Amino acid sequence: MTCAITLSGCSMDLSRLTDTEFLESLVWERSADPVLKSAASTGDLDGVRAALLTSFQSYATGHESSLGLGVRTLWSQAAFPEETDLGKLLTKIGGLRTTVRTDKPRATNKAPKTLAQRIEPLIRRLSAENDSPPQSASLFSFLASVETLALAGARLRPEQTWRLWRHALCQIASLISPPVNEHDFDPAVPFDVQLIEQGELPFVAGIVFRDVSGASNLLKSGRKVLCRSLEKNSDTDGTPRAEIIERLPLWLASLIRATLMAKHFRVDLWTAEQEETLKSVVERAIPLCRPDGKAVFSHGLSLESLPVLIAAAELFNLPEIGPEGSYLESVKRAVTGKTPRRVRHDGVVTMPSNQSDWARFALLRSDWSVEADSVAVAHHRRFPQLDVMAAGKPLIHGDWTLDLRLGDAVVEMAEEWSCVCWQSDPDADYIELQMCGPGKMRVERIIMLSRKERFLLLADSISGVQQERIEYRATLPLAEDILVRLDTPTREAQLTMKGLKVRAFPLAVVQDRILSTPHEFSATNKKLTLQQVAHGEGLFAPLVFDWHPDRTRADAAWRSLTVTEDGRVVPPDIAAGHRLKLGELQLLVFRSLKTTGESRAVLGHHTNNETVIAHFDKKGNVHPILLVEPA
Repeated sequence: MTCAITLSGCSMDLSRLTDTEFLESLVWERSADPVLKSAASTGDLDGVRAALLTSFQSYATGHESSLGLGVRTLWSQAAFPEETDLGKLLTKIGGLRTTVRTDKPRATNKAPKTLAQRIEPLIRRLSAENDSPPQSASLFSFLASVETLALAGARLRPEQTWRLWRHALCQIASLISPPVNEHDFDPAVPFDVQLIEQGELPFVAGIVFRDVSGASNLLKSGRKVLCRSLEKNSDTDGTPRAEIIERLPLWLASLIRATLMAKHFRVDLWTAEQEETLKSVVERAIPLCRPDGKAVFSHGLSLESLPVLIAAAELFNLPEIGPEGSYLESVKRAVTGKTPRRVRHDGVVTMPSNQSDWARFALLRSDWSVEADSVAVAHHRRFPQLDVMAAGKPLIHGDWTLDLRLGDAVVEMAEEWSCVCWQSDPDADYIELQMCGPGKMRVERIIMLSRKERFLLLADSISGVQQERIEYRATLPLAEDILVRLDTPTREAQLTMKGLKVRAFPLAVVQDRILSTPHEFSATNKKLTLQQVAHGEGLFAPLVFDWHPDRTRADAAWRSLTVTEDGRVVPPDIAAGHRLKLGELQLLVFRSLKTTGESRAVLGHHTNNETVIAHFDKKGNVHPILLVEPA
């Protein structure tokens, strides 16, 4: 025997062994198939091929073929950009269309190729002896190898199954290392790639090569990493941790692929509680899929979340008449250019919004349609990240930055923000984030999305300053393909894209451009910038976005309001009120920056609340949309 080949690894270059030498070097599990073990011990290659084919046939159900061979591996394509050629080959084998269908008739004089014929180029690519890609590329290749074995091993030619089986087994010895402590992971390697290497591949390899010695240990170690990753990165209600949101589809891809593989081979992966958690994660991830099928916060990555979510919804039997299943179906139709179906409910209206303090993430969303308004908020870093959709179209995407100077000193921002208020009701979703500065200074970031009136309020509230000059500057990055026009007579900004017009109003900045002001509201095709200056104990900087189709041409007027307390005027560094009149909409935005225990009045409305967002009718009656009491 040249060496002992196990799933614990082998230091020898196994590609140099003949098939007979390879078979004789294999070490088997006690529970190994006796027919396979006997054929290998005598170097009977034909017997081994037949035994492998029989083994894969015993698990074949016929269901997997509907998914398209190679499709599951492609869920992780974006994590391995260097594997473009293999991705194209998998796309072709899986029958996925990469070009727009033309009207040219198909050739009818050629007999259709069998699966074995169609898959031969893929097997040649995967098992090429001279192919020595880097570590990260090999992971993607190995994913393709085990998926092909699992889903097509029963329908390939025996020599194809053997060639792929042997090559994948050799890859295990070189790729899969002993489990490491999570603190020892290389921070330069994305967490989803680490999950593939340390969790999914060991687990799946332990299943596919269950007869080879070391398979049971490999399966256990892979399962442990998968379970730990699920528990570590999701809240009890399934909300994904903010740190993984940017690559959520890639993380979810490993979990769903491993679950499907365990189901196919009838192996336990999750406990009942863990499986319920994973189902909840899928339900939380579905409304984070944009109408174009891509994921929120996918900076620089073309993350197609729709395919993995469709497979996950089918796995957990999410009904199409339910909100999540119905939304996925609408996205599928929108991606293919079809008219979305009307949103249907199963009799129980499930709110699409959710928030988690632990996950440091929130989703504000108007409804379950593909034309919904939504704001995804991740607040685990120095600046909160926003992903804003207006009528189903991307509006704001990236860091909501903040530069703050008190006197001559620059305020250093904290590394993360905490959620101090969350409200969700049929009128609006509201979240308030807080960052504490030096002394008693606080910065609160306010986000309110109207469910009925198609407008969004973003505001910063700065309080607890010790009578200093406050210089404030915030920026909002705009999504691609947005054209910006600044109104000439006023300081309104108009953001236009195909089929949508959004109007932005800086309520604390004087409306008319001819009037001088130390404040500034500027806009380019890349970002919006709001700058305000104040002297005193605080500052309030509200910005309203409106995209209601009935108000795109309506006259706009806004101004700052007088706030009183016990008949005395309160300065704007203590409490600030603003009014926006836009067509039929008359909006009141009030914020108390310092409380005294006394009620305050604005536009005749008396309140003890810290925040009031309301609309009022022609008679001046105030109808609150949202009220926030002092902490």
